[in-house]
Amino acid sequence: MTTLNTDYYPKIIRDFFLYDNSASDGTAHRPVTLPFTYNTQQLLAEAEQLPYDDRLVNRCYVWGPEGKQDPGCDIITSTDKNYTAQIDLTSYPNIKSFIDDANTLGPITYLTFKRMKPRGYIMPHTDSECNPYKIYVPLSWPEGSLFKMFGQGNIDFTDLKPNLINTSDVIHSVVNDSDEYRIIFSFYADWSYEGWQKVING
Repeated sequence: MTTLNTDYYPKIIRDFFLYDNSASDGTAHRPVTLPFTYNTQQLLAEAEQLPYDDRLVNRCYVWGPEGKQDPGCDIITSTDKNYTAQIDLTSYPNIKSFIDDANTLGPITYLTFKRMKPRGYIMPHTDSECNPYKIYVPLSWPEGSLFKMFGQGNIDFTDLKPNLINTSDVIHSVVNDSDEYRIIFSFYADWSYEGWQKVING
């Protein structure tokens, strides 16, 4: 049972975290190990300087289909084959290095950074039009941050370890019940490539 600390959240959010006492069976989310090195603190320092938009959860679209506006995710019906940076990465060498290393495993099809303000939240939902699986990489996870999947428990991001998450099929919600910003990035890839198969199959 998770009781949120404040009254800032709609009842559906409070109930979602309070009454679903489930635990993960590994089908909806699990930690993964990326076969290259990166420095979380250096990535966080660059992420803090990105040109975020003004949505409730600030976003910065960094990588995706060539010649298109932000599709919001890796759309499941997409026929795109070419992907490129969506911002100038010259000032973000660690982010560029992460993307370059990840692309050696198979194409990254969409990558975005998200910054959630203190007491921010995302309503329970599914990403039904998107590639079912994405990898989340937390860069900061203040005490009070929670990512819950219905029937599959909370995702433990306290160690800042990446997780493979099925956001298309499983209802999920996120809160930042803290006084600090929470910053993560997530990406989709062509999971059929051998390099990514080794990652997602452990």
